[in-house]
Amino acid sequence: MPNVNFYLKSPEQSGKSLILLQMKYKGKRLVFSTGEAVLPKIWNDKKQRVKNNEQTKDGEHNLNDLLNNLDKVCISSYNELIKSGTPAPETLKQRLKEFMDQNIGKSETKETIFSFLEKYIERNRGEKAANTVKKYGTLLYHLREYYKTEKFDFDSINLNFFYNYVSFLKKKFSLKRNSIAKDIAVLKTILNEAVDCEQTTNMGFKHKKFSYSYEEVDATYLTESEIESLYDFDLSHNKKLEQVKDLFVFGCLVGLRFGDYSSIKPENRVTIDGDVYIKLITQKTKEQVVIPCHPLVLKIFDKYKHNPNSLPKAISNQKFNDYIKDACKEAGLTETGRLLTSPALELYQCVSSHTARRSFATNLYLSGFPTLSIMKITAHKSEKAFLKYIRVTKIDAAKKLNTHMRVMWQNKLLKVAS
Repeated sequence: MPNVNFYLKSPEQSGKSLILLQMKYKGKRLVFSTGEAVLPKIWNDKKQRVKNNEQTKDGEHNLNDLLNNLDKVCISSYNELIKSGTPAPETLKQRLKEFMDQNIGKSETKETIFSFLEKYIERNRGEKAANTVKKYGTLLYHLREYYKTEKFDFDSINLNFFYNYVSFLKKKFSLKRNSIAKDIAVLKTILNEAVDCEQTTNMGFKHKKFSYSYEEVDATYLTESEIESLYDFDLSHNKKLEQVKDLFVFGCLVGLRFGDYSSIKPENRVTIDGDVYIKLITQKTKEQVVIPCHPLVLKIFDKYKHNPNSLPKAISNQKFNDYIKDACKEAGLTETGRLLTSPALELYQCVSSHTARRSFATNLYLSGFPTLSIMKITAHKSEKAFLKYIRVTKIDAAKKLNTHMRVMWQNKLLKVAS
């Protein structure tokens, strides 16, 4: 753990002395001037703070509060950056400078976009899904990096900011279209929240051009017969692939996201009128869903009844995506042409953990099951979003229409005959 200390630059002089911050970590040393100076006689060496209620030089902040916050910035920045390797002192110093630029001289009643976003992240940690909070953290990192090239705050966010920021994301991070669209969408969420909290009155982000559209990503699904054949395929010679295959099939039949279907607990299984259901609160949307158990789901529960949750042991999403491709390849899912954008890819190469959820929704839709009822399980907010999500080819749509016409024609014949 890094060690942060504060001390006076010239404790022996009669006049005011600068307060310096020193941080030692992993053989490195950071020294940063706070820009604040006090008389040595009011400095407490042991506590490394001023002895009385001294204010910062701009008169807007309590000096000890500033030192406490600088300490926190050091530790939080270190903990964030150490994940990518030991940070250089200059990198940490830049974080401290940004903090000082954003806070000193600003009214305490108004947040900067950075402090507001930091508090927003902490407020939602544990309340929203981990991946959602992670998106907020990614936005915060991107904005901090952009601030190094162009200073901004709530009041300066307008269409010109938007164009420059998007260009920055492309050049600095080489972000693809959908990553940029996600970043901008999260930014607008934060700005809307800031307006609601009366931290800004700037509505520049409401401009119709302050938007970045998503590019539809080509994806596929497994048909019901493919799911059944995958389940029946014998992979007992490879326990790892066998378990991943069974958990994937389970996901295809319950329609949950990977984070939900890979972490089912015993208490999520309930019996209603003699039938078994899965009942839980989804991690991402925090909505309750109730899902009837398909006969194959019951078989999987029985197969793994020796496990605490009667399911294969969950692994990381990344490993799961690698292993399910191997399992599907062995099972002979090698058809090509399933992706319009990459027709040469074989089916197994297109499969991931999320293919399970998409397969569930698409197969139910093609079977004629009511869209709104499917959405009760998939938790899509609108029918438009749901129809974009499922993967129905033109042939699938034609088959669905053909079935509909046959049923309608048979009903007409029955009416005539009666």
